[in-house]
Amino acid sequence: MPSFIRLLPALAASLGTMFAGSVVAAGSPGLDQDANAFLATVPLTAPAEGISRRCKQTLALAKRARKALEARKGPAAVETDFAAFDTLNLVLDDGRSEMGLIAETSPVKEVRAAADACLPKLSDAATAVGLSRPIYDRLSAIPTAGLDAATGYTLDKLLISYRLSGVDKDLATRRRVAVLQKQITETGLLFAKNIREDKGDIALQAAELAGLPADFLALHKPGKDGLVHLTFDNPDTTPVAEFGSLRETRRKVYTASQNRGYPANDAVLKRLLEQRYALAQVLGRTDYAELATADKMIGNPQRIATLIEQVEAAAQPAALAELAEQLAVAKAVDPSITRMERYDRSYTLNLLRKQKYSVDAAEVRQYFTFDKARRGIFGLVHDLFGSDIRPWNTPVWDPSVTAWELYDGDRLLGRFYLDMHPRDGKYSHAAQFPLRTGVEGRQIPVAVLVCNLPATGPLAHDDVVTFLHEFGHLLHSLYSGHNRFAIQTMNYLQWDFIEAPSQFLEEWAWDYDTLKTFASNEAGVPIPANLVTRMNAGRRVGEAAGWKQQLAYSAVSLNYYNRKPDFDLTRMYDDMMARYSPYPPVAGTHPYASFGHLDGYSAIYYTYVWSKAIAVDLFTKFKAAGMRNRTLAMQYRRQVLEPGSSRDANALIETFLGRPLSLKSWSDELLGAQAPPR
Repeated sequence: MPSFIRLLPALAASLGTMFAGSVVAAGSPGLDQDANAFLATVPLTAPAEGISRRCKQTLALAKRARKALEARKGPAAVETDFAAFDTLNLVLDDGRSEMGLIAETSPVKEVRAAADACLPKLSDAATAVGLSRPIYDRLSAIPTAGLDAATGYTLDKLLISYRLSGVDKDLATRRRVAVLQKQITETGLLFAKNIREDKGDIALQAAELAGLPADFLALHKPGKDGLVHLTFDNPDTTPVAEFGSLRETRRKVYTASQNRGYPANDAVLKRLLEQRYALAQVLGRTDYAELATADKMIGNPQRIATLIEQVEAAAQPAALAELAEQLAVAKAVDPSITRMERYDRSYTLNLLRKQKYSVDAAEVRQYFTFDKARRGIFGLVHDLFGSDIRPWNTPVWDPSVTAWELYDGDRLLGRFYLDMHPRDGKYSHAAQFPLRTGVEGRQIPVAVLVCNLPATGPLAHDDVVTFLHEFGHLLHSLYSGHNRFAIQTMNYLQWDFIEAPSQFLEEWAWDYDTLKTFASNEAGVPIPANLVTRMNAGRRVGEAAGWKQQLAYSAVSLNYYNRKPDFDLTRMYDDMMARYSPYPPVAGTHPYASFGHLDGYSAIYYTYVWSKAIAVDLFTKFKAAGMRNRTLAMQYRRQVLEPGSSRDANALIETFLGRPLSLKSWSDELLGAQAPPR
């Protein structure tokens, strides 16, 4: 999953943890000082009334900053006008970050509700900034001659974003845009809330859990009614998909979990599509997909469609071979199976890896726990990037949350929280949430990693990959938080590059020299080298088919937004699955109701496919130089991570590789997805 990048409009464009009093008082020395003092408090453990008070004061400070910028006279300059905009944007974006985090993670329902209620107000304030003609006029009047490359690029990108938001339209149009943006924000928040709060209750007989590991059964004992009750969260559903030997159990759990958020989100998503289509029309665009891609690397929706078709053609031969193998394995277990279903995938691939590569997921998972994975990832950060992670003594919002600091020697680079385990009312997937945007000499970056991994017992290797992926987003956020302006962090980078550094870092979850530093069984015996060799040999099993599934999600994302939303959501979803997925749609499911990226990523879920191609190309240098090459890793940190959005993503790629991006490496990987047995 992606990081929780600015899901609301990006334009307008040491820490405490309890809310302090207002700093917007008469006689304050200036907006920058007020903003610095205000942002030095984070209300992560405040009660609901504290959240509401914080909201009002964030809005008051932002309003004051906006009016001051709109009233500026005289020659425009980076040091004054652009810096003032950056402060205004910082207040609004960090305000939305903290409210978004609280809404998704607070263990107190009333606190979540207070944060949810604040987010539309902050979005309205951001929209007002993004549609402010006086601010746009000041920024566009800044002379560009003599600007350094990073500032010039940032200013130009900002002005493009302003025009895309409709700032150059007439007053009536800008007012209509503001209304639609407000509606879109409120609808998106409701969509997320319905997913977050639908934990589900899948009731099963104990006998239906045949094949599940002993540690899973020990944690999922029958209740007073004699039934085992599972939620929709991954620690409950993923082991069933992977180890459940009864096909009917796998079908039952999959079908239930793929109705998360349904039926409530059917009408909500339809409304979101309609509102975004209306916004695109008001802004002179054919549809929302055209608007969403205008400032991305890919450029337009037609190129997304072309990318999907090209990757599908490359993946199809290997995917067909994989499906034939999977079906043969499935039929050997159950001769009645005539076609592979989505709920057969994980179970059958585990059987196939056992047969073909002697890799059993049950054997692999005995070497991983959450604590071991955390220690291993922290150690990897030191080994590759020269940074140390130390405990941060600060209050947290739930006892399961831990807090940490990132250092280079004695230099503090950033702070972060780990909120890694499921609980009621919490965000149900995995993401990195920015909390404080770093600015060199002004503010240390702070971020939060939010996952839903088992707190105790064995951890699947896929969970380790997820942990490392999301940690890649966190590192990107912290390392990029030392540029001149807040708007130059990774949070403003092109979205179709944003997943690449995290997908790139996943490779180290397959590296024996990395795994042996932390992966061990209960007796303390390190993971055997030959097991990791076998894991890598079987790594590509089902991969081409897996990427076809990603293409299906990308096609859903695109086709929900590249037309007038007068279509049936279920039919369109099932049509895209039938066209691109290697597995047919499952009757009685409505997966779009919990497909959260249909809000945040809208039409551009293709990002995962596009970024993967970038990640594979970036990794070619480490293949040649060695995965533990500190010199190369530091070069990657300096040239790709630290610049954030101060340079175009294509320029970052070319600087590191010494050549333009090539898709050949990933195309070769797809075509050769069926690796030979070792």
